[in-house]
Amino acid sequence: MKNATLHIIVDPLCGWTYGSVPLITAAENIDGLIVKVHSGGMLTGDNVKPVTPAWREFALKNDSVIAKKTGQVFGSNYTDGLLKTNDIILNSAPAITAILAAQELGISGGKMLNSIQHAYYAQGKNIMQLHVLTDIALELGLNKALFETHFNALEGDATDQHIAQSRGLLHDIHGQGFPSTAFEFDTGKWQKADIAHYYGKTEQWVTYLLQSVALV
Repeated sequence: MKNATLHIIVDPLCGWTYGSVPLITAAENIDGLIVKVHSGGMLTGDNVKPVTPAWREFALKNDSVIAKKTGQVFGSNYTDGLLKTNDIILNSAPAITAILAAQELGISGGKMLNSIQHAYYAQGKNIMQLHVLTDIALELGLNKALFETHFNALEGDATDQHIAQSRGLLHDIHGQGFPSTAFEFDTGKWQKADIAHYYGKTEQWVTYLLQSVALV
């Protein structure tokens, strides 16, 4: 395998990102392949939004398609609980900050993303709340005080800069939303990776990754 990095641009409040988590996990398990997770901030800044009946209807229709295509589970605490809570403001930033904090503490971006999205989509937990994100970090073996210290340091400007860089990368690779993927090789060459083609096809995805890296 030649030296290669797989860049994956995601958003923790994106259902299709949730659908791709098994693929991200599989990629992180390939020896010699570097995987970098970037968060594009789909619902941040002026794009944060409340959970309204219209949003609930949109989300449920979209999530149904994702579940059928990927096999990912959307739990009843999410579909019949969280999505019926009218006082929640959907904001990707706290979860993005939590991923950055976990990465600084040695947890892979994909692993933290997986845990956060499982908490949200499968368990119906409000991942906009720091105590929920801290509980997730604890489940992954991180120290509470240390995680919250890193979270507080990364909240705000550092998270905004990460989002801006991720959006810049999305533009540079001509990505079509979240998730988008591309290989970066040590030769300086970039190559688009079509993750969407492999939803629900983890074994084929691994084969594709191995072949793509070997053929460059």
